[in-house]
Amino acid sequence: MTQLEAITLISSNTDLFRDVSEVLKTSGGADFRDVQLKDPGAALDFLNMEMPDLALVDCSDPSFDAFGLLQSITIDPWLFHGGIIALCEDFESSGKLEDSRGANIVATVMLEDLRKHLPTIISVVARNRRILYQRELGADLVWNISGSYRLANDTVEAACYANLVSNFLCSSGRIALDDKSVLTMAIFEMLINAIEHGNCGIGYAEKSAWLEQGKNIGELIEQKCQDPAVAARRVTFEYSFTPESARFFIADEGTGFDWKQFTDTSHKTGVFELHGRGIFMTKGFTRNLLYNKEGNEVSFEIDYLQERSAVTPGVLRSMETSDIQEGQIVFEYGETSDYLYYIVKGRYDVIVNNRTVSVLSPDDIFMGEMSFLLNNKRSATVRAATVGRLIKISKKDFVEAVRRKPQYALFLSRLLAQRIQRLNQREFTAQ
Repeated sequence: MTQLEAITLISSNTDLFRDVSEVLKTSGGADFRDVQLKDPGAALDFLNMEMPDLALVDCSDPSFDAFGLLQSITIDPWLFHGGIIALCEDFESSGKLEDSRGANIVATVMLEDLRKHLPTIISVVARNRRILYQRELGADLVWNISGSYRLANDTVEAACYANLVSNFLCSSGRIALDDKSVLTMAIFEMLINAIEHGNCGIGYAEKSAWLEQGKNIGELIEQKCQDPAVAARRVTFEYSFTPESARFFIADEGTGFDWKQFTDTSHKTGVFELHGRGIFMTKGFTRNLLYNKEGNEVSFEIDYLQERSAVTPGVLRSMETSDIQEGQIVFEYGETSDYLYYIVKGRYDVIVNNRTVSVLSPDDIFMGEMSFLLNNKRSATVRAATVGRLIKISKKDFVEAVRRKPQYALFLSRLLAQRIQRLNQREFTAQ
């Protein structure tokens, strides 16, 4: 399992720090940093400068405006793209997180459940670190990413996977922010169906009686898992991301259920209040929703946005954008490197000796950064393969942006260092 490089707790609660530290120590966690900052601005600066993989934000701390911090991240999510675990005292405060859905929240944990759930979340995030945030992958992102995992009968683990996948597709511009919540809920509901109906064998009448008492379905699942045979069952969750679409597959180890009654849209809405909500939601949002005959395997797909644009960094939003036409030359080999380009939209051919050697897209973030920073002449010609949009950044604008937000210079430096490191690794592997 890939280890997380740094986990940060943002809170003034020393008892909470002790609890988190102990949990991470016993669960083999990563380098843990305690940051007791009461000012959201100072906390945001820390996150932007240190760039931890995961930040635990104490939303229950009365001396710290955690929601203000999350709002700041939502306004300009480009810099801090690590995962966020929101720690809440009650469900009322967790409901406020909807206003911060643009932040990369991978899990919400009640403080009373911290010791119980945190190890699971850390494990899930570590196993999926490559999709934790999109921008670290940069130019080496290969859009044929897949993963296959076996989940325990755990609602928190299911929620974590649903959030990770949806956050990734949203932060990389594949789906819109408004669709992120819908996809998260659809995946979560389908995973819960596999857990409760499939592995735990919870039937219609039993679930109805339980929910009508105002009880949490997670408690019923835990009760069922007191049986070792039930607890040993797993849910298979697979995702596959291609350049055009995303495909998901979910399977449980139960005997199956009658799924046809819930895919029939002639049912009245009330049918979905306690049962079938996941199937109904998934069918409405996705395509090719397919069950096997028994009903213990399901797959579905989503298409990406046709007009995909990258998230523009806050520091660049005041700069002029240029619409690029297909076939337009952005710059030519041998030209002076006076400008750096931020790729908002489109695909661009990199041409050397009349041969296309690579294609740039918003996943590459910048274009022409090496020659720009090294004061070299352009080493290739770049031509637009499609219509697109670029932000053209002069050295004067770049210096001014860095002066106002030094974190961007640090991020660019780390991005370039990561690209060089991966290039060296590939060359070493090829030897």
